[in-house]
Amino acid sequence: MRYYELLYIVNPNLEDDKVNSIIDEIGSEVNKYKVSIINHNLWGKKRLAYPIKNNKYGIYVLLQFGAEKFDFLIEFERFLILNKSVIRHQLVRLDEEPEKVENVEPVIEETDITEKESSEKQEEDSKGEGIEAEKVETTEEVEDAETAADSDTEKSEGEKESSEKQEEDSKGEGIEAEKVET
Repeated sequence: MRYYELLYIVNPNLEDDKVNSIIDEIGSEVNKYKVSIINHNLWGKKRLAYPIKNNKYGIYVLLQFGAEKFDFLIEFERFLILNKSVIRHQLVRLDEEPEKVENVEPVIEETDITEKESSEKQEEDSKGEGIEAEKVETTEEVEDAETAADSDTEKSEGEKESSEKQEEDSKGEGIEAEKVET
């Protein structure tokens, strides 16, 4: 027996009832060819890597099945292409029989954020005092970052410029000294 895996993406603008009817329709289409369905799981709505037919998101569904004959695959793929609700699909042959998986509730990715929410987060971030936040892992690093930020705000513009010039001068002297020694 040969085993196959079909991953297809359904239009995300459809209601849950319509998505379930499409899943049932594809399942019944596969059953017409006398194959054994091993898994037919809804993965959920996820962000696409690139827009497909003007969609940024898609509803992913995984179908794993086994079949004795493979001559029906051309007709089945034609069915998927003609189905307007399926925006993309990929059918591959598996080397081994897939394990039976219980139907698990689809998990929505944490990265699925609407554009409105992301713009609100950016506005909140820009409301800060102009201090760039750094990822710190211990309380000592937090204290060090706070004291560094405080000392930077206390320095005047002239003090910053003079300290920068002193650093450049000291670097320049080190270079000259190296040239003399060689």
